[in-house]
Amino acid sequence: MNRFGWSRLFGLVFAGAGITLCASSLAQSFPERAITIVAAYPPGGVADVVARVLATELSKRLGQPVTVENRVGAAGMIGASSVTRAAPDGHTLLMGAMAETVFNQHMQDKGSTYNPDTQLTAVAMAVRYPFLFVTNPSFPARSAKEIIEMARQNPDQYTYASAGHGSVQHIGMEMFTRMAGIKLRHIPYKGVSPALNDVLGNQVSMILAGFPPAIVHVNAGKLNAIGVTSKQRMSVAPSIPTLAETPGLEHYEYPVWVGLFAPAQTPAPILDRLHREAVAIFAMPEVRANLAKSGMTTSAESRAEFAAFVRSESKKYEKVIK
Repeated sequence: MNRFGWSRLFGLVFAGAGITLCASSLAQSFPERAITIVAAYPPGGVADVVARVLATELSKRLGQPVTVENRVGAAGMIGASSVTRAAPDGHTLLMGAMAETVFNQHMQDKGSTYNPDTQLTAVAMAVRYPFLFVTNPSFPARSAKEIIEMARQNPDQYTYASAGHGSVQHIGMEMFTRMAGIKLRHIPYKGVSPALNDVLGNQVSMILAGFPPAIVHVNAGKLNAIGVTSKQRMSVAPSIPTLAETPGLEHYEYPVWVGLFAPAQTPAPILDRLHREAVAIFAMPEVRANLAKSGMTTSAESRAEFAAFVRSESKKYEKVIK
């Protein structure tokens, strides 16, 4: 090899070493300031609750303040869109639900404000949980079967609430009504908390709500539990049937999840650090136990596995939505 060949070889070696050192330095220096986790829904929802659990522990582990900011509206799009515009340095993150990371891109016109596939990066799965189908106690039906019978006799008369057009509640209820062959009137809100409040106030008849916030009201006698969307009954509420136990709904199953996302182009060392910390936090016995009381389960997929899962969810629900 001539001297020019050796020179080029050494240059490549030193360049590679420089990249490795730079990546290592980047991971060690992160974070340099406070971190914000955006929850695209009002306080009290699952994404908000899980984000606050993560923020508390992450602040201890990273030595910097970690705060949760609720940026609400448009079925999660306002919050998610703000994260896509943030600097890709790991200091602004999204605790993303299915609407803003999977559904909306298949429901909006081409003028949609962002594309989650290209503008967000999956960091870590947070929790999985079922929905709980609940009604106001004044609503006469006490089971999914009775709701279906009433709706068939009075199509489009009874109402259900959701966190907005294209929200996880909306899609889940559309799946329910189509499978049951009935029509219910959709009343969208800017977030699940105001939607749930109006069901509590008897302004709307029913809603699919996250199991954690809904079961509190059920236990207090403020809501009636119709069924859960999981394949099997919940160990924390074994008396509540699954919707799939209803004749005609045998194949109804609607598992939902939230996960941590970062702006696209965030450096891999920072993403890896955030993934490791998030997985470690959600694996903490006390964290898992507290989340389990509310029907939430944690998991420890790799970053690549979580990204592949989000892509598969997008393909699955694109067909459902269309």
